[in-house]
Amino acid sequence: MFNRYTSTVLFFIFSMSVAMSQDYGNIHKLIAEGIDAEYNMDFPAALAKFQEAKNLAPNDLRGPFFEQTIFFWKALLTRNKNDYETFLNLSDKLVERCENIIDKNENDLDARLYLGWTYTNRAFAIGFMGENYLKAASEIKDGNENLKFVLEKNPNYNDAALGLGVYNYLASFIPRKLQWLTSILGFEGDRTEGKRLLMQASEKGTYTTSEAKFYLTLLSWREENYPIAESYSQQLREKYPQSPAVWMLHGGLLSQQDKMSEAIDAYEKSLEYNKGKDSEIIFRTAYGALSTAYFRMNVYDKSADYGKRFISYLTKDENMNNRLHSIGVSLELMGNRSEALEYYRKARTDFKEENEWEKYWLRKLRYRESNPVSKIDSVLIVADNNRAVGKLSEAINEYNGLLSNMQTYDDDVKVQINQGLGQVYYKQKDYNKAIEQFKQNLSLNPQNEKWLIPEAYFQIGRCYMKAGNKTEAKKYFDMALDIDYDYDFKDSMDGKVKNELTKD
Repeated sequence: MFNRYTSTVLFFIFSMSVAMSQDYGNIHKLIAEGIDAEYNMDFPAALAKFQEAKNLAPNDLRGPFFEQTIFFWKALLTRNKNDYETFLNLSDKLVERCENIIDKNENDLDARLYLGWTYTNRAFAIGFMGENYLKAASEIKDGNENLKFVLEKNPNYNDAALGLGVYNYLASFIPRKLQWLTSILGFEGDRTEGKRLLMQASEKGTYTTSEAKFYLTLLSWREENYPIAESYSQQLREKYPQSPAVWMLHGGLLSQQDKMSEAIDAYEKSLEYNKGKDSEIIFRTAYGALSTAYFRMNVYDKSADYGKRFISYLTKDENMNNRLHSIGVSLELMGNRSEALEYYRKARTDFKEENEWEKYWLRKLRYRESNPVSKIDSVLIVADNNRAVGKLSEAINEYNGLLSNMQTYDDDVKVQINQGLGQVYYKQKDYNKAIEQFKQNLSLNPQNEKWLIPEAYFQIGRCYMKAGNKTEAKKYFDMALDIDYDYDFKDSMDGKVKNELTKD
């Protein structure tokens, strides 16, 4: 009885001390100002605030924790190896400090929080950089255990919900080729619980409200729940009305909904608010997004111009083949094949084997070196672009124009026409016509665009899901997953199927 009473009192006192340390004082003010600077993409100002907090309170874990987040975000945004190594070095020191504190007092919730949060960030950085999936799994497991400990001891320690929420959500998408990781993690993830925890962090967290809203925007976007994604994006814009990063996020969300002109306005606002900060990350991402947007609007001179600006800001560790391809195609469509070849020949080959995106665009670049853009190619490009920006009537006319000569094309062209037209019908919510169109691809045998066969099975499954026939949808999803030959984006198929099957 005495022990239970003593433990309760000590836990209450400890919880109060944690709350006081998080909610008051000059350190809290510095951390909050640093987080605001981070979201406004002023990394030097944010770093200065966090380092000031660290110097003023050497025993407080908040300063060193948030200091290393600067390099975490920079590494994820740019794939810069120097930032990545700096993050790992700073986080190594913080892990050691937290573990020493926990060795003396296993109930130190501050140490548990920042240890768990750091492990989670380390796992994402290691996995994102493609360094060591086994190490990433081990660290996310340690992070998960510490964050769970915090919330079990104090359910109101809401910042711990952020890492747990992201972990639960993303772990539910582990692809089949990495299923062995689930036995190491001892957990497969719970998507619904992940969203619940992120909402807790977004509504009640001390330092996690904005980051949780950022993740909730992205996750709702992934699930095509655009009203919810727009709501979180709006909340971020209200808090950070001049944040280049927040306007970039909003622009991406708009472009996904075929609102390309509005997306361009958002990207231009991002560049405007970057004046004075001159963040290379914003220049690069905004120029890349504007290049894509203008390409989709069939405005090739602006697409090429922004694409060239994007290339000028790239680091050696970043993807570039997609942009080289769009620049080259834009130049060709303007009648400049010779300059286009210069960009096709700049293809990056020194990337990791698992980089499906870069590998796909390398293939397309190699093809374009030997095969100039034909009349059929140009019509297909215009049709795909019109479909992507919501000009569905125009796209249908262009696809139908190509269909009139269908027997003269090889299977690589046929699968692209069927894929594009099927997606138009899907957008029009005419799921029966979409299914009929996608099924045209199941009897074809393309030599280059092999990925459009499993993609057709997947798209048919999506149509059945939208039509309310989950049983038939699962049948086609399984057929997509069971294709065993190698094709572009094969490793992504499992995650795409899981995403469809678990949408709200």
